[in-house]
This record gives sequence, structure tokens and C-alpha cells, in this order.
Amino acid sequence: MFEGLKVVVGLISFILVYRTVTGNCNKYLAFAICAIWLRFFLAAFHTITYPSLIAGFSINALSSISVAGLGLFFLPFAVFTLRKLFPFYLFFIAIAVSGFVNMQIPGAINVLVKWCYFLVLTGALFLSIRMQGQNETFRKLLVPFFMPVTLQILSILLGHAKAAEADGSTSFIGGYNHEAAFSMIIVSFIFVIGLTKPNSIRFRTSLFSLSVILLILVNYRTSVLTILPIAAVFYFTLVEQRLKPSQKVPVLSIVTMAIVLAFMVLSFTMRERFSDVGLLISNLDIIFKSPIYFSEAEKDIMSARVFIWSQYIDAYNNAGALNQLIGFGPDSWKGVFAKYAHNTYVSNLYEYGVIGFSAFIFMCAFCLQQAFNIANRGLSKIVAFSVIGFFIMNMATMPLWNIEGLIFFAILISVVFALATTKKSIHANKRDRNLNHEVRKVI
Repeated sequence: MFEGLKVVVGLISFILVYRTVTGNCNKYLAFAICAIWLRFFLAAFHTITYPSLIAGFSINALSSISVAGLGLFFLPFAVFTLRKLFPFYLFFIAIAVSGFVNMQIPGAINVLVKWCYFLVLTGALFLSIRMQGQNETFRKLLVPFFMPVTLQILSILLGHAKAAEADGSTSFIGGYNHEAAFSMIIVSFIFVIGLTKPNSIRFRTSLFSLSVILLILVNYRTSVLTILPIAAVFYFTLVEQRLKPSQKVPVLSIVTMAIVLAFMVLSFTMRERFSDVGLLISNLDIIFKSPIYFSEAEKDIMSARVFIWSQYIDAYNNAGALNQLIGFGPDSWKGVFAKYAHNTYVSNLYEYGVIGFSAFIFMCAFCLQQAFNIANRGLSKIVAFSVIGFFIMNMATMPLWNIEGLIFFAILISVVFALATTKKSIHANKRDRNLNHEVRKVI
């Protein structure tokens, strides 16, 4: 029955996407909308799109490769030469070098194709924001989320739940395959709503609140931790914008206490899910403990994540100098460990060594610094806290390992790069003038 609902909702979402991209929509935004919708649509039918189809590639993989390839030819070359992308290219080079030296060529290609998908989606959204503005871009970008959000609501109403793989608790994910990937869809939805201006869409605050509840019902704790700072800034800014200067201090003090109280209530209601987080914080040294010395109780901390991290860190510490420098190669964990690292930083250290790990940290720091350079202070806070929350999330899972996580990261970074300013006006920058000239030529 639920599979039939997927088909119906999918057709409705296709009509909505078609009407959106054929309306007042620039071609770069149309490309981004279609790419995101295609991923969400195919992922809903995971029993068909996930298994290998041609030469070991699944339908999902082939669609991602197609989107990445099309984007490289579709977008103006000037977009890929932006100075702001330099930290990303450093990280991509580290991946390629590690893959080549370790002869992990298939793994390197797989990882770099995913990052290429991120790159073209970021470029398309970057151009759209520059051409039509932030509000128009993200108001239309809500359309691809119709299908996953509607399916999740239907799964809640019909009681179509999934047992979470980590601990067997209930997750409502709309018939999608895994709560980790689906949670990133809802996180992206929350973020896009937060980027729209007040009164630009109907029931904006109610829709944002509903999406937060939907994320909680996904029951993936790392995603909940990611969204907490975003939600806090959203509600705080919402109230702040409606106050007179004389009212701000007393009212915002009350609002702050209310937000803190709400989060305390949420923490209490989900205390069983988050109890391991407090245990880990009070015993951080356990991460560097050799896995052979873990007790059975310690192996279960954070759904065995800490034990998994220790295996990777121990293998890295016992590696040769070359592997410590450049890692073991992309996807080299396969055939060595039973599960992926469940921690982006640990995974990057093992696969790309200290060089790749340092390049990734530099990339993260640069993105955060750019987020603080956004001229609009309210927007800057939302984006900066989103960046921080996302990087915190990477400590306990690997959202950048799947396309859904890269979609969120692309949306986030496109905003950062399009709206961040330097000491000079953005229109006074020679490179941006060249970019605008190139964009005008291809339109």
C-alpha cells in the first residue's frame, strides 16, 4: 500500500517541479531543483534504485554521475575558478593523491564523483542566488522537498515506521531506506525554510516548527544535535525582528529562557537516546583506548560508535610513516573493518592521512570564517551556527559520505559563498565581474 502512495506522491511532486522550473526560474536554479528532486525521488524507491544494475552501478549511482557530468558542461567555467573554492580543491587533491599512491583508484573515483556532484550543485545555487537573490532561490528550492516531507507525514499518520538500525527504536522516514540519509533531507528542508524571508511563504514559522518535529520523529540523534543551534537562532531572530529597541532586553531575556527550557524538556524526553553523549563527554580518553581493552559495556557506548572509532585510530597509529602521511586511500576501510567509521574526521585521518585531514580542517575553518562575513547579521548567525552544527554532526556520523548530506552541504556553502563579503564591495571584485560577464554570455 505504501509503495503505491510513493508513486502517487512522486507524480504530484513531478508536476510541482515542472511548474516551478518552467515558470520564472533561472536555468541554474532549474538545474539544482531537478537534480535534488531526482535524488529524493529515486531514493524513495530504494528497493529498485539501490541494487547494482550496470557494471556494478546502481540507478542511484548512475543518476549522480549523470548530474555531476551534466553540471560540469552546463555551468560556466568561471564558477569553478572562484578563489573561494581553493580550500576544497586542496582537499580533492589530497583524496586523489591518497587514492593513486595506495592504488585505491575505484575508491578515489567514487569519492571524487560525489564531491563533483557537490561542486556543480553549489555552483548552480551560487549563480541563482547572485542572479535572483536568496529569497527567490530558496522559496522555489522548497519544491523538491514536497515528496520526502509528505511521505514522512503519511508514514506517521499510517503508522508506517522503521526500526532504527542502531538500537531498534522507532523511526518515521517515509519509506526511505535509512534514517541517517533521510535525516539530512529534513535538515536541508529546515535550513531552506530558515533562509526564506519572513512573510515570503505562508505559515513560515509553523512550517519550520513542523519540520523540527519531523526531524525528531526521524529519531537520528546526531541530526537533532545539528539542528538545535539553527532552531534557537531562528526563533530568537523571529522575536527580535518584531520588537522595538526598548523592548528587546526584557523580552529577549524571557525568550532565551523559554528556548533553554524547551531544549531541556526535549533533552529529558529523549534522555535515553542522548545518555551516551554525556557519558562520552565525561570520558573522552576512551576514544584513544586500544579496541582490545574495551569492555562489553564500553563497546555499546553511542551504539558502538566509540568502539568503531578506536579501531580506526588504533590502525592509523600502528601504520607506517607513508600511510600516516597520506592515509590508506579512499574507501580503504572496505574489507578491513566491518563498518564505516561513523565519524568524518576519523575516517579522513585513516583514509587521507594527516595531509588530507589537515586539508579538510582548513576547508571547514574557511567555510566558517566566510559565514561570519555575511553582511546581514541575522542571516550570518543562522548560517554560521548551521556550519558549526553540521561540523559537530560529522563527529558522530558521516553525512558527507552520502549524496543527501552533500546536498545539504552544497546548499549551505552556496549561501556562504554568494553572500559573504570582503573589505571591498562584492561588485568591485575583478573576479566576480568576470564571473558576471561570463554568466551574462551563457544566459
